[in-house]
Amino acid sequence: MLLDRTISIILILFSSIFFVLSLQIENRTGDLIAPGSWPAGLLLVILVLSVVMLKRTFGKQKGRIEKTSSEKAEDLANDEEKLVYPAKFFYLFGALVVYTFLLDYVGFILDTVLFIFVLALVFGMKKWTHSLLTGILATAGAVVLFPLLLNTPFPRGTGIFSTFSLLFY
Repeated sequence: MLLDRTISIILILFSSIFFVLSLQIENRTGDLIAPGSWPAGLLLVILVLSVVMLKRTFGKQKGRIEKTSSEKAEDLANDEEKLVYPAKFFYLFGALVVYTFLLDYVGFILDTVLFIFVLALVFGMKKWTHSLLTGILATAGAVVLFPLLLNTPFPRGTGIFSTFSLLFY
């Protein structure tokens, strides 16, 4: 409980200082989304969540806050911490290593669809069609957000994969 309180106070100080600094980043283009908008938004979320965490630590100390269903589920998860399916961690780590090595050769689009598809199956999605749809939609969202809206380049791959990625971004 003391650790939670200390972490929340440190996060409040950290996010407050850097929130003010992110608002001081110069906007040369005059756009609505400036270079400091993303850091300011993220730091604002951290600040709000840290204040909520600090409030909960004081509430738990006085015994005022009743446990919600999510907290009860978290307590059950903490009780079963020894049985967290260690094989899934190794599957995740292996998939991440393969994803990283294939990213430059296959490109972002195909590699990310396959990566999310495999992880969805490993972590319990029953139907492979839903897993594939999840991978396609998540990749499409990332492609729309980063290369198209924010002009952030993704790896295109080599050969035919580079040509395939040119269809999208």
